[in-house]
Amino acid sequence: MSLEAKVGAFVVAGFALIGTAIFLLGDLSLEKRYTLYVSFRDVANLTKNAPVKLSGVEVGQVRDILLSDGRAKVIASIRKGVDIYQDAQFTVGSTGIIGSKYLEVSQGHPSAGVIAAESTVMGTDPVSIEKAMTQALGSLEKIMKELSEDGPRGSLTSNLKDTVANVRELTANLNDLIATAKPSLTNTMERFDQISDKLDKVLAKSDQMMTGLSTDKGTVGALLHDEKMKEDVKETVASVKEAAATAKDVFGRITQFRVYWNLDWRYEHAVRTSRADIGLKISPREGRYYYIGGSNLGNVSDERRGTDYAQFNRVDALLGWERGPFDLAAGVIRSGGGGRLSVTPFYQHPIGKKFSLVAQGYDFGRNRVVQGRKFDHPQYDVGLLARINRYLGIGARVEDLQETKRYQSWVNVTFEDQDIAYLFGVISFGAAGTKGRSKK
Repeated sequence: MSLEAKVGAFVVAGFALIGTAIFLLGDLSLEKRYTLYVSFRDVANLTKNAPVKLSGVEVGQVRDILLSDGRAKVIASIRKGVDIYQDAQFTVGSTGIIGSKYLEVSQGHPSAGVIAAESTVMGTDPVSIEKAMTQALGSLEKIMKELSEDGPRGSLTSNLKDTVANVRELTANLNDLIATAKPSLTNTMERFDQISDKLDKVLAKSDQMMTGLSTDKGTVGALLHDEKMKEDVKETVASVKEAAATAKDVFGRITQFRVYWNLDWRYEHAVRTSRADIGLKISPREGRYYYIGGSNLGNVSDERRGTDYAQFNRVDALLGWERGPFDLAAGVIRSGGGGRLSVTPFYQHPIGKKFSLVAQGYDFGRNRVVQGRKFDHPQYDVGLLARINRYLGIGARVEDLQETKRYQSWVNVTFEDQDIAYLFGVISFGAAGTKGRSKK
C-alpha cells in the first residue's frame, strides 16, 4: 500500500471513531419516536434529556423544556408503539429525596382512548421538596410557639418540665422505698423458701405414708391389711350405726308425742249453773290420739239449783282418729260407753276451718232416776264451736236431746304441753325395752 493510501485509510478510520463517539455521547437514538407536550406551572428542576417513565418503565426522553405563556412546556419524545391513554397522569418524579428527576406517566384506561402525537396535555405539578420542607419547618415553628405560650395552667413546656421533675422525684422515692424494704423482702422470700422446703418434706412423708397404706408394710399398712382388723372395724362401724339408729329412735320417740290440755266450761241457762271438763289429749303420732279426763267436775255436796240433773265427776276415756275434716273418738264419755264425732266441713279454708260441728252419744243403757225424774233414753248432745285462735274457742250446745234438752253456752281452751309430751316420750321409750327400738 502506498503512503497516500495509508494516510487516507487512517483519516477515514479517525472520522468513523469520532462519529461513533458523537453518536454515543450525544445520546442519539435511531428508534422512531413521537412527541407529546406536557404543561406544568413548575417542573421542580426537571432537566432536558431526563427519562420519561410509564409505569416505572423508561419509554422516552425529555427532549426540551420551554417557557410558554408563563408555564413550563416539557417536550417529551415517546417511543413509537407505546400508547398513552387520555386519562393518564403526568407529573415529575424523583429517584430519591435528592435524586434525579424524570417525567413520570401514570397510565390511564384504554377506554379513554390514546393520546395522539403532537398533543398537549396538562401535567400535575409536583410537590417541591424545598417548599414542603419550608412548610414543615413553618408548621414546626408554629407548634413550638404554641407549646411555649402560657395557657390556663401555664405553658406546655413548663408543665412538661414539672412533670419530668415529679417523675424524677417519684423515681427517687421508689428507690428509697425499695432500699428500705429490701431487707424485709429478702427475709420474706427466705421465709417462703423455708415454708416451701417444709411443704416438700410433708408431701414426701405423705407419699411414703400412702405407699405404706397401700401395702402391708408398716404398722398402719399391716393393720389395714389384717383380716381380723377388718372384721373388727366392720363390727365397730356396725355398732356405731346401730347406736346412731338407737339414738335417732330415742329422740324420735321423745319428740313424736304431742300432748294438749283441753278445758271446757259450759253454762247451763236453765239452772244458771256452770260445768267444767278437763282432760289430756295425747297424740303419739299424726292422726291418732288418746283422751282422758273428767267431766262435770264439782262438789257433790253443793246445793243444786232448780231441776239440775247433772251427775258430777264423770270420767272420759276415748281413743280417737283424725282424718281430714273428721275427728272420731270412741270409748267412755261421762262414765258411759259412747262415741263423739267432730266435723270441720271447710277445714282447708283459712276462715272455714275455724268452725266445727260436734255431736256425741253415750250412756245407751241409761235407766235411772235423778232428782225424782226417770231417765231411760241414751244421752245425745250436739253443738257448734268457733275457734277464736289456736287456744280459745266459743260455741253453744244442746245436751240430752231425748230428755231435758238443756241449752248451754260453751267456752273451750286448748294448749300444748311439751313437758308432759317429753315425759310420755321417755316413758314410751323405756316401755319399748332396753334397745328402745320403734316397732313401726
